[in-house]
Amino acid sequence: MREIAAEIVLYADFIGSSVTRLHVLRNPLVRLVFLRQIYFTAVRSVRLVFIVALTIGAAFVAHMTNILGNDERLFDLVDLVLVRNIAPLAAAVIVIGRSATAISSELALMRYNGEIDALRCLRIPINDYLVVPRVAAVTLSTIGCCFLFQVVAVVGGFAASAIMLDVNLEEPLRRFAERVFIEAIALEVVKWLCFGFLIGAIACGTGLNSLPRMTETPFVPARAFLRASLAVIAVNLLFLLATWNDVRF
Repeated sequence: MREIAAEIVLYADFIGSSVTRLHVLRNPLVRLVFLRQIYFTAVRSVRLVFIVALTIGAAFVAHMTNILGNDERLFDLVDLVLVRNIAPLAAAVIVIGRSATAISSELALMRYNGEIDALRCLRIPINDYLVVPRVAAVTLSTIGCCFLFQVVAVVGGFAASAIMLDVNLEEPLRRFAERVFIEAIALEVVKWLCFGFLIGAIACGTGLNSLPRMTETPFVPARAFLRASLAVIAVNLLFLLATWNDVRF
C-alpha cells in the first residue's frame, strides 16, 4: 500500500508540475521535446485513429440500425455508448499503446544508462526537461485523438446507417446533432484532459521510478500500459456515474 500511495503522489506531482510550469516550454530545448512528442503521439497516430474509429463506428451504428431501424433511440444509443464511452476509451488506448509505453521505455533506459544522473549533475531540472513537455504533449494529443475518433466514428457510422436505410446522410447527422449540447461537449473535453494528464504522468512516473537494471527495463512498458489503462477506465467510470441522471431512452 505504501508503494501504491507513493506512486500516486508521484503522478500527482507530475500533473501539478505540468500545469504550473508550462512556462518552461518557452525554452527552445524543452519546446523541441514537446513538439517531437506531439508529432509522435498525435500526428503519427492519425491514420490508426481514423481506421479504428471508422471500423468501430460503422460496425456499431450499422448493428444498432439493424436492430432499431429509424427509431429515435438509435441516436441516444450512439451518443451514450459510442460517443461518450467507446470513442474516448478507444482513442485513449491507442495513445497508451503508442506513446505511454514508448515514453516509459525511453525514460527507463535513460535511468539505466545514467543519463538522468548526468542531467542532475548538470543542474538541469528533471521535471522541467523530461516530464513537463511530455505530459503536456500527451495531454494535448489525447484531446485531439479523442475528438478525431468521435467525429470519424459518428460520420462513418451514420454513413453506414444511411446506406442501410437508403436515406440521405444529412438526415441522420442532423437528428444526432439535435441531441448534442454544449454542456456535454465541455464535460467530454474535461474527461479527455483527465485522460491525457493521467496517461502522461503515469508513463513518465513508471519510467523514472523503474529500477536501474537492464532486467527491469522490458517490464516497464507493460506496467505503464496496465496502469494507464486502469486509470483511464476508472476516470471514464467516474464521469459515467456523474452523468448517470442524464441517461435517457
